[in-house]
Amino acid sequence: MDFEEARIKAIKYLGISKKTESEVREKLVLSNCDADIAEQVIEYLKELNYINDNDYVDAYIRQNMRLFKFSIFEIKQKLLQKGIKKYIIEEKIEVLHENDYESKVVEKLKYSKLKNMDELKMKQYLYKRGFRVDIDNY
Repeated sequence: MDFEEARIKAIKYLGISKKTESEVREKLVLSNCDADIAEQVIEYLKELNYINDNDYVDAYIRQNMRLFKFSIFEIKQKLLQKGIKKYIIEEKIEVLHENDYESKVVEKLKYSKLKNMDELKMKQYLYKRGFRVDIDNY
């Protein structure tokens, strides 16, 4: 696969939804693209700002803040699985700490999913989801 074919394939892949640098690289390599050409395509797409892991993390965090769905631990793990570098995640995750995100999520869960659970079950559920089990502080 030459540069032009790889570039077109990557742009089509990015047209579906935002992707990380790692996801695009993986897609190109799985499509039998040479690693050097894949790197050239990724650099080209980064120059055009089609791939930007910082923006991806910001959007992912904003989405989770809006949906109040995951613990900070779960968000970190999901971003790591997508190939985002740890230093980017740590830098961006500060927003969640500043906004007291986990407390808000637990409060929301208390009035829905956790409503009919006893305290032990509640703590176990939160612990499995990556929340600090310090439920009394929520």
